[in-house]
Amino acid sequence: MAENDTHYNGTSDISDNNAAAPLPELEEEKAVYPDDAANIPVAPLPEPGEGGPVYPGNDNTGTIGGNWNWGNGNWGNNGNNSSGNGWNTGFFPITPTNPTISPRYYGQVRFLNASTNSFAVNITIDGTAYAINSRFGTISNYDWISDGFHTITVRRASGMRSVLLQQNFPFTAGEKVTMVLVDSASGGLEMVQVADTGCNTRAFHTGCYRFANMTFSGSRYDLMLYGGETVFRNVAFQTVTPYKQAMAGTYQFYVTNSNSYSFLREIPIIVIGVNGSGTITGNNMAEPLLSAQIEIAAGQNYTSYLIGNTWSDMGLRLLTVEDS
Repeated sequence: MAENDTHYNGTSDISDNNAAAPLPELEEEKAVYPDDAANIPVAPLPEPGEGGPVYPGNDNTGTIGGNWNWGNGNWGNNGNNSSGNGWNTGFFPITPTNPTISPRYYGQVRFLNASTNSFAVNITIDGTAYAINSRFGTISNYDWISDGFHTITVRRASGMRSVLLQQNFPFTAGEKVTMVLVDSASGGLEMVQVADTGCNTRAFHTGCYRFANMTFSGSRYDLMLYGGETVFRNVAFQTVTPYKQAMAGTYQFYVTNSNSYSFLREIPIIVIGVNGSGTITGNNMAEPLLSAQIEIAAGQNYTSYLIGNTWSDMGLRLLTVEDS
């Protein structure tokens, strides 16, 4: 039989005189971005586990890049701190790590678990793990995600490991997003996609700051400065405010239930108030639910996520993270 005959299970329907032409040699396999006429290879995704914890130190809790857990009691407020007034005494924002892959074909994604369920979950994208044993108040590092639509699946981390949520989301090359797992009004889970690339034109010696309500359905909150100025008002559930410029420095913020007074106006730029005593001024200010001291650095973007609820052991917590 001719050397180039085509075989199937040791037989052939092609005679020696009519041998099939040999297949061309395959080119070396390489990843190519769709619609790229030059067929430029792209860098492979990093191996899972590369990168360090979000902040601080070496607390890797199982996600790609690691999670930072609230369990030490120094972040946000659960009503049990030593001051006895139910207010947080302050913290530094969580600082993300930045993987080194070209943003030409990839965006970046991280996961914040704001669900008050008592059990841990695993979060995958197209079957690849991005957050393992994720619990309330943990946030993963940014990791790479290719441009296009991808399927996010949330399962219990132990036991039956049933699917709790599965949904497709679009991701864009060159952009960072935070995916926030929250409690839905029906008692299940929902995923909220938050774009983290919205403030690139800052004035000298300023950063950018915004506030997000990821607590529970029907909630609305105001974010105030200790001098009584309203930074953001009437922020509804699953709402993320636009960024505002903030002069670099240390700020004392507090959260209240949304105030219906029409005379309250948001300040356009966040600056340290002239009232240095730390007291709340005004006769009609709502009672603070929690407070936080936040350091804003020049050239950085920050988001404060309000998570939890007012009736469970979780309480309300304010998690501030860097977005850049």
